[in-house]
Amino acid sequence: MADLEPFKYETGTSIQTFNIIQTSVNEDGYEVLLTIDLDSGYELEDVRLKISFDDLTAYETRDIHEGVKYALGFFDQEPNLTP
Repeated sequence: MADLEPFKYETGTSIQTFNIIQTSVNEDGYEVLLTIDLDSGYELEDVRLKISFDDLTAYETRDIHEGVKYALGFFDQEPNLTP
């Protein structure tokens, strides 16, 4: 991997959608195979994401699909109740 000078680059593009292709469980947690659609129009295929049981506990869920959403930054936003 190339070393990048952080001050010359901005952060990348947003994730538009993702699809879970396959999940498998191991002694540490889950390995999830994903396809990710980026806001830039590109698609990432066969992305492997490892989520530990500790990660799921931190996300306060046992559902691997919810864990993937949280790991990718898709958090439920609480409604703004102020007028």
